[in-house]
Amino acid sequence: MTGKDAGSPGTTAGDTGGSTPGPPAGFPLSLQLAGITRRVRDAVDTRLAGDGLSLRHLGVLGHLAASPGLSISELARRAGISAPSMLATIRELEAGGLVERTTPNGRGNTAQLRLTGAGRTARATALAALAALDDLLLADFSPGQRDALAAVLRDLAAALMKPPPAA
Repeated sequence: MTGKDAGSPGTTAGDTGGSTPGPPAGFPLSLQLAGITRRVRDAVDTRLAGDGLSLRHLGVLGHLAASPGLSISELARRAGISAPSMLATIRELEAGGLVERTTPNGRGNTAQLRLTGAGRTARATALAALAALDDLLLADFSPGQRDALAAVLRDLAAALMKPPPAA
């Protein structure tokens, strides 16, 4: 096997360097998605790091843009992480002047938060950088293919949010 990972786009577990791109028919989609996701996540992390942000930071900025006044506890629940981990993230965003508390100090995890002007600007800049990344990653896709991919990804995300069937 080459230095490529099995399941990454354009590779298979038995990759012999043949001319057929991508995995063979019947290769598990979950493995293909895992490889694609890792590579896209790396690209996203690199783009966001250029602006001093992480994906977690951008998630918080997005939640607060949509719902100002959320608490640290609510943000942690939405992100699926512990309140102490979210508190560390909030402190980083506060230190950067991107988020501020709208309640007095001492409220702990119930403190209400909102974006600052700098936070709104940082979010917009990050989203523009990620839109440019989309253009780069999907340069060979037609608008119809992009729309179809977006629809499939929305459907997949919705399916993954459903509770698992009872055993």
